[in-house]
Amino acid sequence: MSRHNWLLAGVAALALAAGLAAAIWLRQPGPSQPGAAESLLTVQLPDLQNRPRALSEHQGKVLVVNFWATWCPPCREEVPIFIETQAKYGGKGLQFVGIALDDPQKVAAFAQEFGINYPVLIGGVEETEILRQLGNSGGGLPYTLIYGRDGQLLEKIIGGLDQARLEHLIQPLI
Repeated sequence: MSRHNWLLAGVAALALAAGLAAAIWLRQPGPSQPGAAESLLTVQLPDLQNRPRALSEHQGKVLVVNFWATWCPPCREEVPIFIETQAKYGGKGLQFVGIALDDPQKVAAFAQEFGINYPVLIGGVEETEILRQLGNSGGGLPYTLIYGRDGQLLEKIIGGLDQARLEHLIQPLI
């Protein structure tokens, strides 16, 4: 191999490594602004029947709050996992709440089609800002927050969750 080809291969390897490092860094939640995690619990958002609901309704439970949208492929993959996990552990004090950053009619149709068995709330521009305040500076979806029974934010996850990782995160809490 010529010196020129070795040089090109080296540059390509460095570019690949930098791209992978950037992708990993962008998937890590950043620090939350003080009070942001607690303020989310008091925000009132409309449910699918347009009734105002607050996450504080679920005080004393392990709360999994998932920001999502119907157009988001990883979000769509998570929903059946969340439905199954809600059915399995709901009686033990686990509560999922979806906050859809999407058109309410599309969300309602999606929830009915998939048989979502947990509350789904409709978010807007303000909730996108809350995502950023909670450490999701890129506003990526899905974004999942896990609160302990005491209302303390314990986990922030950018990107999709599979069943094994979700179980690993919630098992010690329920």
